[in-house]
Amino acid sequence: MNKVSRQIVLSVFYLALIVWSGYMVWQVRYTLTYVLVSAVISIIGKPLVDALSGERWSKIKINRSLAAAITLLLMMTLIGVLFSIFIPALMHELSVLANVDYESLYQEIQSEIISIQSSLGMDTSNSVSSIEGSRIGSRVVEALSFDKVSDTFTNLIGSLGNTAFAIFSIIFITFFFLREKYLFRNIVLSLIPDKYDDRVHKVTPRLRTNLTRYFAGLLLQITIITTLVSVGLKVAGFHNTIVIGFFAGLINVIPYLGPIIGMAFGLLLGMAQTLSNTNMELGSAFVIILSIFAVVQLIDNFVTQPIVFSTSIRAHPLEIFLVISFAASIAGISGMIVAVPVYSVIRLLAAEFFPQVKFVRWLTQNDLNDEDLPA
Repeated sequence: MNKVSRQIVLSVFYLALIVWSGYMVWQVRYTLTYVLVSAVISIIGKPLVDALSGERWSKIKINRSLAAAITLLLMMTLIGVLFSIFIPALMHELSVLANVDYESLYQEIQSEIISIQSSLGMDTSNSVSSIEGSRIGSRVVEALSFDKVSDTFTNLIGSLGNTAFAIFSIIFITFFFLREKYLFRNIVLSLIPDKYDDRVHKVTPRLRTNLTRYFAGLLLQITIITTLVSVGLKVAGFHNTIVIGFFAGLINVIPYLGPIIGMAFGLLLGMAQTLSNTNMELGSAFVIILSIFAVVQLIDNFVTQPIVFSTSIRAHPLEIFLVISFAASIAGISGMIVAVPVYSVIRLLAAEFFPQVKFVRWLTQNDLNDEDLPA
């Protein structure tokens, strides 16, 4: 076999190996997802485990296994409390939506539009008829009918087994990641050649610090948006505002689309509440809700997000936009959610393993040096 033939055979072999590796990764994608989610949760809970085990506070020192169990229990309790507050209120609002007279709602919206057209001197003869409004209302009622809701819950119950297994897997893996301080790093080290061990040890503190800052900032962002939206709507006279606020804060983790979805959800519930509130006109409620979400979004864009991204990613806004766009093209909304933290990891790894590449140096020129971050 000559040299050219050998190179062709090796190229085909490596290509087949890459394809096979990709196929195997795809087959175990759910398990890998559980591991990555557990790693993220362990990063969030690690400071508390370190504190309880005596690494941060010398006055408190308990077994690390017990510290991991306490931390995991506290995190699950917090999530349970949030859901116990959010779910009943959400079900109440959904029942309100199901009982709304959508024909009356449409007629009121139409009358507001006609009033605005008249004040502007526009022709109102082409306004949509009440028959069309009735059709729209009937379609919405049909979408929220008992049969539709029942089918939805039936599908949810059908996937309950998979969900329960996923939750159990994540809790189980997270416990060991919290208990054994360097378990995840050791797993990664076992998968790479020995010559890269020093580089992995060197970059690990930076990865941990950046991801900790990012997710802590993300939790702060969700809390701020939830508080501002809930308080603003409560002051305006709406009820169950924690549902709207929490949903707006949670869905805001989806870049660009999240705020729009949150505002649409708030408008929908707000309009439904307004129909039963004779003290507020529909047009006024619409303007109030829109104004509250606009102010909150301005605060988020100019205060919260710069803090979150500048302390963890240190990337140009255009760079972040392009990364999110590429991630959306590849993996949809899920890709948009994980784009920023994944890109942060890729940036640091590229700066450590490929510092000689000019493009990598240009991308990471604003990153901090290792000595600027705690070990």
